[in-house]
Amino acid sequence: MGSRFPSLTLICTFLCLISSTWAGPIGWPPWMASGYSKGGYGRPKPDDSWKQRNLDTITKIYNLTVFPNQLPIIKHGAAGVPPGLFSHDVVGRVDPVGDFVGFEDSIEYFFALAPVPAGNGAFAAITRAQITEFNTACKDVAASVVYLYCNVVDPGSPNHGKALAPLKQVAFWRFDEEGAVLKYDAWIPNLNTWVERTTAAPVTNKEFQLQSIQQICALTQMRCNGANQQWTSVTECVTALSGKPYGNYDAAWGDNVVCRSIHLVLTQVRPDVGFFFLFFFSIGIPFKC
Repeated sequence: MGSRFPSLTLICTFLCLISSTWAGPIGWPPWMASGYSKGGYGRPKPDDSWKQRNLDTITKIYNLTVFPNQLPIIKHGAAGVPPGLFSHDVVGRVDPVGDFVGFEDSIEYFFALAPVPAGNGAFAAITRAQITEFNTACKDVAASVVYLYCNVVDPGSPNHGKALAPLKQVAFWRFDEEGAVLKYDAWIPNLNTWVERTTAAPVTNKEFQLQSIQQICALTQMRCNGANQQWTSVTECVTALSGKPYGNYDAAWGDNVVCRSIHLVLTQVRPDVGFFFLFFFSIGIPFKC
């Protein structure tokens, strides 16, 4: 992982040392504290069932990004999320996408942004999630590396099943007392490359940019109406977005077109809810639409 992320084991151990609190009365030896029981040869045996619990939580979260597992969440929002995965007070950051505050913002990032084949020109979807590294040195913190393998999902077409570039995510997690995710800090190192390889067009390609602006504006007019309407017409939207920087997916925040393409995906769940911390805090645009 290079110099950006040190050894997961070292980081997790360090987090454990600075975050753990002593559970037993002052002066008691560790084996008499809560969470320990008698082991072999009279030695204490630690209760480390939380290790599997933490791994199970992260595994369930990533498995819900695999198509079509995310569809009930896209349709029903928070009601479609199995209990026990995220705390209602959860906060987190995903680089290069943005900051997420609260339960609904977090589930929208993890599940609503997972590609749906019918929603992109490449018919791309995540078809398998594989956690390749996982370490949890104490019950309230963990670190992980996951690969999200992608394929074309277009039954009946010659490309159906074709392998696409995978997405990689490195993440650090903090859990509450019940084992739900309370905080997270994640990084996707290859997002722009993934978009380019999946769409077979460089983000800097002017023709690609024009086509994507047309698509963004057409869908915006379909999803953002009534009180959520931003533009009077597709033409007005195209004119406005064509005058803004296009941006790229390795810096997916700011007043640019890439930012709006991500917002557009999130309108499937909550088109009217402010997303202040994601992209538009500094320029005063409070809505996903």
